[in-house]
Amino acid sequence: MDNIEKHSHIMNEKEITQIMELAKIAVTTHSLEEFAGQVLIAITGMTHAPSALLYTLASQSAANDFFAYGFSEEVVPHVNEVCNKEFSGVLGRGDSLQVSTVKNITGVTNNLIFYPLQDEKSWVGVLGIVSGDEPLDIDLIKSLTPLITRAIVQLKEKAVVERQLAHLNAYLSVSSMLAKSTGLQDILQIALYCSMDVVQAEAASVLILDEKKENFTFYQVEGPMKPVLAAAVFPANMGLAGSVLESQQAEVINDVSNDHRFYGNFDKESGFKTRNMIVIPLTAEEERIGVLEVINKVDTGSFSNEECILLNSIAEEISFAIRNAKIFEFVANSYCKQRQGEMSCKGCQRPLGSWTPCMRYRQAGL
Repeated sequence: MDNIEKHSHIMNEKEITQIMELAKIAVTTHSLEEFAGQVLIAITGMTHAPSALLYTLASQSAANDFFAYGFSEEVVPHVNEVCNKEFSGVLGRGDSLQVSTVKNITGVTNNLIFYPLQDEKSWVGVLGIVSGDEPLDIDLIKSLTPLITRAIVQLKEKAVVERQLAHLNAYLSVSSMLAKSTGLQDILQIALYCSMDVVQAEAASVLILDEKKENFTFYQVEGPMKPVLAAAVFPANMGLAGSVLESQQAEVINDVSNDHRFYGNFDKESGFKTRNMIVIPLTAEEERIGVLEVINKVDTGSFSNEECILLNSIAEEISFAIRNAKIFEFVANSYCKQRQGEMSCKGCQRPLGSWTPCMRYRQAGL
C-alpha cells in the first residue's frame, strides 16, 4: 500500500481527542512561532510521522515563515530550500494547488508529502509530513488542515494588529516628547531610542546637513557606535545617507555589504559591523534637514517596508523639531540676546514650536 493512502474510516475516540487537543493549541497560543512549535509535535504524534513542517506566507519578514520539527539540524536548510523552490511563488495567490510528494531530499529517508493550507481567498501555506513506517491517515489530515489554516490566519492578523498598536504607541510617545519644552538633544535621544525599540534595531542616528549643505554631522547617535560617531563628519553626497537625501525616498537596505553606495569607513575605524539599515530623509516642508538611520535588526533579522513606513512618520516629527529648534536659536540670537542681553534667554520655558520673539521682548517693545 502507498504510504499516502489509507481507506476511509469513522473517526475513533482517540482521534477526536487529538483534534480537540489541536483546537486547544490553536486557541491558547499567542504567536505563530508558539503555535507551530506545539502543533508540529501534535501532528507527528497523531500521524506517527518522524518529522513535519509548516511553511507559511510571510507577513512581516522578508522570507516566508518556515518551522520544522523532527528534522536533524543539517537537514533543515535542504528542506527549507525545497519549500522555497516549490511554493514561494504560489503562496498568497488563488492558484490551484494539490497534495504533492517530494522525493530524494538530502538527509530525508522517506517521502515528504505537502498538504496545501488554503483560506477563502488564497494559499496561506503548506503542511509537510514525512511518511513513516505506518501509512498516513489522509482523512485525519484533511480534517486538520482547515483548523491549522484558520489558526495561522488569525495569529498573523493578531500579530499585524499588535505591531500597529506598538507602532502607534511609539509614534505618539515621540510626538508627545517633541511637543514638550525640553532640549533638542534630549528629544532626539528619546526619538532614537523609540525608533530602535519599535523596529528592534541595535543603533540609530540623526545626521544633519551643515549650513552650506556640503557635509553631514552625526548630531545624535545611540547604540554601540556612539563613541565613534559623536560629531563625526562626512560629505553629504556620499554613502546611503547621501543617496537617500538626494532621492528624498526612504530605503530599506537589508544587505549593505552588496550595496556599492555604502560608506564603510566608520565600520573600518570602529570594528562595528553594519548589516542592514533603514535610511529616511529628514525634510521639513521643502527644507532638507538631513537623514535618520536605523541600523542592524536584532537577531540578524531583516527590516520590513512596514517598519520603514512607521519610521517615516517619526522622521517627519524629528525634521520639524530640528527646524523649529533652528528657528528658536535664530530668534534668541537675533532678538532676545541682541536686544535684551546674553542672559535674557536663561530659564526660558518657551516650547520649541514657538518661533515668535518671547513675551519679555514683546513687552519691552510696548
